[in-house]
Amino acid sequence: GDLGWDSTELVEGVVYDVAAEYDRHAGTVMHVLFQLHEALPDDVVRNTGSVHVSEISMFDPDVYVIDGMRTLDPDWAVPVAAVKLVVEVSVTTQAHDRGPKLLAYAKAGVPEVWLIDPRPGVGELVRHRDPEGASYATVDRFDVGENARDLDVAEILGR
Repeated sequence: GDLGWDSTELVEGVVYDVAAEYDRHAGTVMHVLFQLHEALPDDVVRNTGSVHVSEISMFDPDVYVIDGMRTLDPDWAVPVAAVKLVVEVSVTTQAHDRGPKLLAYAKAGVPEVWLIDPRPGVGELVRHRDPEGASYATVDRFDVGENARDLDVAEILGR
């Protein structure tokens, strides 16, 4: 029957109820989207659509970058192999995004994942690179300010 869930994601075979998106979340997502779009003109940057991570995982990342050289099937989800970077903005979904979801991204070989906490007094981006098994070998932290207002995509990508 209907569980009353508005939005769900399939993570490692488990269906998760995804929280409503509030203004802080939406504004941060759009800010990151525009910055990445400007910084990566040869790739495709999206903030909607599903990514087929594995047979037991289908995600709707907040923002993701698709290799501009890849040809996609317009009638299917984006294959994870085409994804170069994923951004998850976490206001209320910290445990989910930093736990099972990050593990699934690493296992699928997503080369880079940014976890952004846009809350006042936190304002950080945690950059995960170099997937190894179920985790990432390289983790860097950046202060990006409330709602990622101080985010410098070029600086982060350059490091």
